[in-house]
Amino acid sequence: MSFITSNWLTNCLPILTFVLTVLYIYLNSKYNYWKKRNVPYEKPNLIFGNFYETFTLKKNLTTFFQEQYEKTNERVYGLYIFQRPYLLLRDPELAKYVLVKDFNNFIARSNSEAPNDSLGKNNLFSLKNIHHWRFMRTKMSPFFSPSKMRNLFELFDEIGVQLTEHIKKHVNETMDVKDVSQKYTTDVIVSAAFGIQANSFTSDQAEFSGIAKIMFTYTLKRSIELFSFFFAPLLVKIFNFKFFGEEASQFLRKVVWHTIQVREENNIKRPDLIDALITLKTTGTMEDSLVSEKNVGESGIKLQDSIELEGDVLVAQAAVFFTAGFGTSSLTMSFTLHSLSYNPEIQMKLRKEIQSVIARNGGKFTYDCLQEMKYLDACVKETLRLYPTLGMLDREAINTYTFPGTDITIDKGTAVVISLGGLHRDPQYFENPYVYDPERFNDDNKNRIKPFTYMPFGEGPRNCIGARFGSVATKVGLVHILKDFELETYEKPPPLEVNPRSVFLSPKNGIHLKLRTGTVYEQLNEVD
Repeated sequence: MSFITSNWLTNCLPILTFVLTVLYIYLNSKYNYWKKRNVPYEKPNLIFGNFYETFTLKKNLTTFFQEQYEKTNERVYGLYIFQRPYLLLRDPELAKYVLVKDFNNFIARSNSEAPNDSLGKNNLFSLKNIHHWRFMRTKMSPFFSPSKMRNLFELFDEIGVQLTEHIKKHVNETMDVKDVSQKYTTDVIVSAAFGIQANSFTSDQAEFSGIAKIMFTYTLKRSIELFSFFFAPLLVKIFNFKFFGEEASQFLRKVVWHTIQVREENNIKRPDLIDALITLKTTGTMEDSLVSEKNVGESGIKLQDSIELEGDVLVAQAAVFFTAGFGTSSLTMSFTLHSLSYNPEIQMKLRKEIQSVIARNGGKFTYDCLQEMKYLDACVKETLRLYPTLGMLDREAINTYTFPGTDITIDKGTAVVISLGGLHRDPQYFENPYVYDPERFNDDNKNRIKPFTYMPFGEGPRNCIGARFGSVATKVGLVHILKDFELETYEKPPPLEVNPRSVFLSPKNGIHLKLRTGTVYEQLNEVD
């Protein structure tokens, strides 16, 4: 007996039409959010919202948000990433409310949380539970204090010497400075975090270098995996994606626990992250920590809000330290060298400063020397203005919120995003924004920069906890390259294509430059 007719296709067609119509109406209804709030927005794609080119890996994330920023002169702009509404803030004053003034309503990031990915959901960057984040942030902060950076400087310097020796073997050859920077950064981070010699310069089979390449080689799967963590929680759950990737997660888990076991069994002490995590595990606090069992009440953090300092929670902190540090420091070094390669006057001025500061210190490069190199600091800051590693800041509203001075109200759970590429390259805030000009950050000019228009490491309580570490590591690497070598320069910027598959702002095909033995402007008087 047939249903309606004997032709099954004819029977199903009305049902299919009905289902598709309902689906169409439902999806369209999701795109009324900004219209109802009188927020300017661009008509979205039915499935992808405004995110089609980025999610299909045709456009880099930083480029996408910068382009959205440039579509209007209004204070805000409405976006849809799939069906989720995002409010793009273009006004520095509104950014200040989200990041600082009303931070308590925007503590959480808008990223996904994978229930089966303990490393991905428990690291300091990704933690969604605001109480756990506050607790862990306070616990981890002492490791990144200025005194810790001073103690780690000698370690950075030793690896910088290895970097110099590596370049000596390839003088006058065209090198991928991105690859060279990655090797240096890998060794610095692995030594500072795990107390292990990674040997990236001496072995093509170095384990940590291999894992870093796996994590930062943007295959189709890896790219979709990372984009999903930021923007597609349903895909994370369906495919059981891992924030650090399956292979890297297993490797880091094994390394961390083996190192902890060896340290505890042999009572080995070393001023690195593993030692800090062991202290955290056994005593519940780090040296100089603001939070301990005695003062936890005074800090406003209740004991029931704490997170267990054991197992994958500890591994997660080491994993995100390795990942974030590797990406930011190596890319900042690479983009700085790229920028110097077509700015010979800037390169000369920087090299003169580096050599003169070291010469004044009797030929010894020290942590205090680094503090004297103000032009180096300006160059790194200008690099981060033009090339912010992660070109957006995202937050999620904990409660319904009305932006002060506006009639714009967003619901609980609405995502808010700030385009660093947009702000950093806005001629309203930076004259000739595409020109590489470190003088923007000299003593006279840096205080004229409008607050909340330059935020490469974020702002407010949830800024990048490792910013100081990344800055020191980057500068030490650059000093060891530029004190002895100079870049062959070009009349105009050499080709640089941004990788559309990368979450970070990363060059697609590396950065290929030639280093030669550099001009000596200051005679370095070496002392024993």
